[in-house]
Amino acid sequence: MIGPGKLSVKRQLQAPLRLAFLCGSLEPGRDGVGDYSRRLAGELIRQGHPAVVAALNDSHVTKIMMEQQEIEGASVSVLRLPSVLPWSDRVEKARDWLKAFGPDWISLQFVPFGFHPKGLLFGLGKILLAIDTKASWHVMFHELWLGLGAGSTVRHRVIGLLQKFIVLDFMGRLRPRIVNTQAEPYRIVLRRTNIVASILPLFGNIPWVNAGGWDGLLEPLVAKVAGKPQNRARVFLAGILGMVHPEWCAEEAVKTLEPLTRRFQKRLVLVFFGKNGLTPEAFTKLKLKLHGQADVVVCGERTAIEISKILQTLDLGLATSPRRVIQKSGSVAAMLEHGLKVLVTRDDWRLRGPDLPQEEESSRLLSTKHFASLETLPAIDLQSPGKSGIKRVADQLLETFYQHSI
Repeated sequence: MIGPGKLSVKRQLQAPLRLAFLCGSLEPGRDGVGDYSRRLAGELIRQGHPAVVAALNDSHVTKIMMEQQEIEGASVSVLRLPSVLPWSDRVEKARDWLKAFGPDWISLQFVPFGFHPKGLLFGLGKILLAIDTKASWHVMFHELWLGLGAGSTVRHRVIGLLQKFIVLDFMGRLRPRIVNTQAEPYRIVLRRTNIVASILPLFGNIPWVNAGGWDGLLEPLVAKVAGKPQNRARVFLAGILGMVHPEWCAEEAVKTLEPLTRRFQKRLVLVFFGKNGLTPEAFTKLKLKLHGQADVVVCGERTAIEISKILQTLDLGLATSPRRVIQKSGSVAAMLEHGLKVLVTRDDWRLRGPDLPQEEESSRLLSTKHFASLETLPAIDLQSPGKSGIKRVADQLLETFYQHSI
């Protein structure tokens, strides 16, 4: 294992790597994998490695676009190929664009529905191989295929078999030198198909900013719901960032939180922020269900800076994903990177088949049983983060690329 100091010296003696990322869409804030790819490319650029990103199936544009996308002080060159364009034209444009850049590595950021509305692009392997045959390939599996869970429907299992065929086909054609995924269940499934993958942890897509979000942001919303101004010290803020999975039960989360908040005479407030997928009618019903137990504040979609401010104002994060696939939650990663502990109430997902993964252990991921045993309310760690999540991931990826470079 190379220590941080030795690694930096070794890096100084090696030429910078030229890295190209391929994903589905690059509409900022509308595609999680696209946001991930852009932000990772930006971090690599800041570390001195030229990096570009190409979106091969962008439904947010109607014509070919080559543009610069700014992210945290870095300018990332991107190519956006519209989904309405014939694949033959997209392949030709992507091939010419990448040839002009000359990548050492091409990183496929894979999620099946990123390249086809039903996740069934049967020619994907041929398409990718036609784009570039000289660079070394890296594959990052953000998702695999449908039907992995023990409770999967027959329909999902059938579709999953077709998606699995597509994955095995493009893996056989590309013969990637490095394969990563962020979730242990996915690593196990890949191993069952004789694909050796290692874990590359997910980082949050919300950069940390040095500012709080009570005054002028959350305080007026909390006061409006409560009917009068609230003392921050008397309020316990539990936040839900981003998409709310339909299987998640807000009542169960409140049932877990309420005894401890009542003991410490805190007003419990659930704060929903980011794109959550719930309708106004759904929130109206939720407020009625939780009346007298918890207030519900809906912040809606916000800028990354505002989301970081809100995260730093919360007392606790709430996850809507199951515990056994919590590694693939960007929302949870953002909460943890901002110093929050996270309550995970769902444990309703199991991987089909043998080789079941161990439950993710972390003192900052609280189960309902763990939370019930607490003697004091959890609080945010307000210290400025040291090495950011994205920098750790970029360093790990670069080290792997260097180890496998010719």
